[in-house]
Amino acid sequence: MQEPAAGEDLRESEGDFDEEDSGEFEIYNTYVSTENRLVTVKTTDGSIISGNINLNSESLPMDRVSDLLIKGQNKFLIMYNATLGERKDAAVIINKSQIVWVMEEK
Repeated sequence: MQEPAAGEDLRESEGDFDEEDSGEFEIYNTYVSTENRLVTVKTTDGSIISGNINLNSESLPMDRVSDLLIKGQNKFLIMYNATLGERKDAAVIINKSQIVWVMEEK
């Protein structure tokens, strides 16, 4: 670590945080908005799953369900409040390679 030059203010070199500067850090807000879509998914084993997906679950928000499936980097589709057989309000993680079709409900 370098020593501060003669006359240099130690506070600046150590990076002290002033409350007045707190507005600078608002861009680092970790809140992720949700853009929910209700969909029905059929998998290769014949399962039919209905539930919600979040279009903003990727690092880049998506506008359409098809964008999430085709352009999304994640290999898995996460559904919540899902119904699968007798199970209701479940969270289901589906490998995208096992999806036969997806239909958006209105």
